[in-house]
Amino acid sequence: MRAKTFASILAVFALVWFAVSTVRLNRDMVTVQFGLLQPLQVELAMLMLGCFFAGAALILLFDVVGGAKRFARDRRTKKEHQQHEELEGLYLQGLDNMMNGHYRRALERFEQVLERDPGYVNALIKKGDTLRYLKRYREAAEVLDRATRIAPDNLVSLYCLSDVYEDAGLDERRRSTLERIIEIDPVRTVSAHRKLRDMLVEKLEWEEAARVQDKLLEMITASEERELEGAMARGIRLGLGADLLKSGRPKEAAETFRGILEDDPGFVPAYIRLAEVLEAMDETEEAARTLREGFEVTGSTEPLSALQNVYLRDEQPEEALGVWKQSLVLTDNELPLRYCLGKLYYRLFMLDEALREFQLIEDRVSGLPALHLYIARILETQGNVSGALSKTKLLVAEVKGLMMDHVCESCGWRSSEWTERCVRCGRWGSVSLHLPASTAPEPTIRPAPTWSTP
Repeated sequence: MRAKTFASILAVFALVWFAVSTVRLNRDMVTVQFGLLQPLQVELAMLMLGCFFAGAALILLFDVVGGAKRFARDRRTKKEHQQHEELEGLYLQGLDNMMNGHYRRALERFEQVLERDPGYVNALIKKGDTLRYLKRYREAAEVLDRATRIAPDNLVSLYCLSDVYEDAGLDERRRSTLERIIEIDPVRTVSAHRKLRDMLVEKLEWEEAARVQDKLLEMITASEERELEGAMARGIRLGLGADLLKSGRPKEAAETFRGILEDDPGFVPAYIRLAEVLEAMDETEEAARTLREGFEVTGSTEPLSALQNVYLRDEQPEEALGVWKQSLVLTDNELPLRYCLGKLYYRLFMLDEALREFQLIEDRVSGLPALHLYIARILETQGNVSGALSKTKLLVAEVKGLMMDHVCESCGWRSSEWTERCVRCGRWGSVSLHLPASTAPEPTIRPAPTWSTP
């Protein structure tokens, strides 16, 4: 017999002995009195056993009730989990439909989710986004506003709401929404700061834009991003200076532009704006010196173009031509200078001189249809129809794009004229004249002549 079995038998015998001895030793009668009942006489042992069984029954009752509660809770949890999985399935189907451009199907899925759980914030946000793609801006704004009421600090819903207001053209509401995002998290909301800054720049509110830009520069640490934002900051200061000039404060405007050039001597628009201020103050010689310095420092032709226009406004075409002729003597980079000189000759109807300048660089420039178009127009004016036709017959279908000789070095956007700021990417000072150099052809070796004797 094993020790465990033997110990169990001993325990049973001990329990029986304890019960029997307890009953035998407690045979005395006791009177038990309950309210509204007759007194009851029972043996003390029976009373003890009754109390024991009553306590055991009470414990058993509590255990059964607790088990029933656990069973109900587990069943409810399982049901909630199942419902949550179903909602998640519908929500993911909606996201998939959005990604594939099926916005109406996506809207149906999100609405099914919200029928079961009206407080599902993510579904509300995506429903609002879907309505925005469908251009149902009023409904989108109502849905996203409901999401922000449920979760006031949810930045995603606020960003989506600002996008809806942007698409709907509601600038004031968009602005207040972006300011609310920044108020909730003033440290990490880089995107909101940029959106607000861009909006202020579009509305020409330069002081407010500068304030937002300063905060943005404090938030950014990556060197490449800081470089881009620094260029944007200089552009905003350029706008501030232009406002000062318009408001009759030319000296302050000039100081603003000089400050920009101290920070970045290669910022072309500041040279041109500073020259405009100096010209307005009748300091024409200083304006000319500033523009020549801008060309020398940056290598950009735009300061010289601005100087050319100064002389043309004063009806001094010879001085305007001298701008380019003098620069040709002082620099080795003659291609852009000759091209600009040719354009000026063309503008002054000096067609023979323009043709000469264009033909001097024609073989050294590649990928600039505007150059060939200028030549074709001149040849046509001179009566050389066949020569003009040979230049234009492959390019006539692209006339609108032929004059795009200025390119943004940041995003590649093309323009027929220089602008301070790229229309596509919004960067200041990135647009310049673009003359791709032609690759010189490799010399060819002709076969040697063969001689034969009769």
